Amino acid sequence: MKQRWYLNTWFIALLVALWPLYGIPAIIGIILLIIQQKVYGSADETLAKANEEAKNIIETATREVENLNQEKLNLEKKLTEMNNEVKRLQLELKALSKEVLVAAVNVTAYEEFTSEEIKNQLHLLRLKQQDLIKNDKALEITATSDKRKVIENNMKQILRCFNAECENIIVNVSARNVDTARNKIIKSFETLNKIFATDGVALSKEYLESKLEELNLVYAYQLKKEQEKELQKAIREQLLDEEKARKELERERQKLEKEETHFRNEIKKLMAHMQKATSDVEKSFYIEQIKSIEEKLEEVTKAKEDIINREQNTRAGFVYIISNIDAFGENVFKIGMTRRLDPMDRINELGDASVPFKFDVHAIIFSEDAPALEAALHERFRKYEVNKVNPRKEFFKVPLEEIRKAIEELHGGFVSWTIDPPAEEYWESLRRTKGA
Repeated sequence: MKQRWYLNTWFIALLVALWPLYGIPAIIGIILLIIQQKVYGSADETLAKANEEAKNIIETATREVENLNQEKLNLEKKLTEMNNEVKRLQLELKALSKEVLVAAVNVTAYEEFTSEEIKNQLHLLRLKQQDLIKNDKALEITATSDKRKVIENNMKQILRCFNAECENIIVNVSARNVDTARNKIIKSFETLNKIFATDGVALSKEYLESKLEELNLVYAYQLKKEQEKELQKAIREQLLDEEKARKELERERQKLEKEETHFRNEIKKLMAHMQKATSDVEKSFYIEQIKSIEEKLEEVTKAKEDIINREQNTRAGFVYIISNIDAFGENVFKIGMTRRLDPMDRINELGDASVPFKFDVHAIIFSEDAPALEAALHERFRKYEVNKVNPRKEFFKVPLEEIRKAIEELHGGFVSWTIDPPAEEYWESLRRTKGA
């Protein structure tokens, strides 16, 4: 702000200095001094406010810049992460593109085949491989025609190497190394094609696919042979169980028939004695004896009829739900079926030396069509099978309450349940182990 000349300090001081000579100039000087304080005092306050606002603006701008810098760093970090993710996905895509050939044939495609049918498919595939070689479809030729003799030698060499490596890999395939075996065949394919690239020959993808299919067929054949072996074993066990059940029913029927004959003979004797009795007391005694034996005869006759029905109805039997917490862990249950007269005989056989502790029984259900009930339960819990390859094992990892609900729906009758398995030997063994 430009200072007015009459408000200069020196001018006001001069007027005041003239006070002894002239009173008016001094009064004017005092007035000008007051005006000076008002004018320049207000200007200083305005300047101070302006400085404070400028300071606030600078601080706000600084914070905004810091925030922008932090946001920039965050965006750069996210960009780096996204770039890394893109690289990872590119590598994964590259790996998956290699696995497409591996996944072209799946072992599950042969589940409905028998081992002999798979063996026939394998034979046909090997004939197809020979045709690929004869028709020049097993290899790709990139060299010029003037090197035909050299190319033919290289063709034989690359095929010999690849076939030998594949044969060694396939003959040793098992459930534990099947994935590794696939990768080895693909690696051999890629390596040999790189080695022979300068010689103008390469294995075709069609021939590689054929070798991968051969690997799957050999593996499927091994699985199917094992399944058939287990199936035959299960059938033998079932036939043995049914034969035991048949003999038990036959013995029980013979026993009841013998009792029935005995009671009938006793009734005849008592009837004869009663007819000879001379007193009413004696006759009453024989009548009471006859009534008692007739009641027993009725029970035996009914039991014999039940046994005969069981013999005639070969589907009648018991479905049992059992577990073995030590051998198979919690929530793993075997859902099986037996036609034995006493189902515990079969359950006790299952808990022999093959498992460290005997099985605990959660429920035993009698059914006029036990195989149908068992099959329905197995189908209901198919996705919970412990052994996905061999369903004859009949073990399912599923909460017991789910099995209970299914039986209530499928069976409908009263069933006695034991929810918590006693597992007495198992818990006592744990207690002794801790105390040792």
